Amino acid sequence: MTDDLRRAVIDGAGREIEQLERLIHACRQMEDELRVSLALMDEGYTMTMILSRGGTEGVIPQLTEALERTNASRRVGRAAMIRLALGEGMTTTKLAERLGISRQLVARYRDEV
Repeated sequence: MTDDLRRAVIDGAGREIEQLERLIHACRQMEDELRVSLALMDEGYTMTMILSRGGTEGVIPQLTEALERTNASRRVGRAAMIRLALGEGMTTTKLAERLGISRQLVARYRDEV
């Protein structure tokens, strides 16, 4: 069982990294769009003109989706990591301290399937 949990933690971390890379990409796109919009505002463009120019339609939904996927991946990875650490003998209290979360949250992650 421990080997399965170790593999789940390793696989989960890999998926988390992939999702973080997607999130970083989406954040950069959002940053670029905001910088363009601010520059246009400084030049006197109205918000209506800025929004009418297009190009912004996919930026916010892409960022939202990337955030949701990153959080889902993080949750699965954290649950596997917590189950593994507990299985290796770490206490709920010590694990909560190390992760900066409550013991109740550790218990919820532990009980997730």
